[in-house]
Amino acid sequence: MALLADWSESEDEEEWERHVPLFSDIVSRWCRKGYIDVYEGPEPPAWMDGRRITGAELDRLLADPAAWRYREHPDSVFGLALGENVREIAEPPEEPEALAAPAR
Repeated sequence: MALLADWSESEDEEEWERHVPLFSDIVSRWCRKGYIDVYEGPEPPAWMDGRRITGAELDRLLADPAAWRYREHPDSVFGLALGENVREIAEPPEEPEALAAPAR
């Protein structure tokens, strides 16, 4: 996943590995909430012809620093896709009536 390279703004894979625990936790929690899904596929984008990874398999994948490394010619790729509950975080919450501007 290119996520760690983008986050660290570094090409150093050792730098990326320092961020694996943080992003493993974030991705795992967001998957459980349905905000995102993780897919494994033959080529990018993984969600197109790939399979969704969940449960214990997802936990093992996310905890494995090797899964986050860049590979020049991978046998498969992993990618993120929007989950079914993404609107919970993508749309701003509605303004409560008590805080709404008074009608004129």
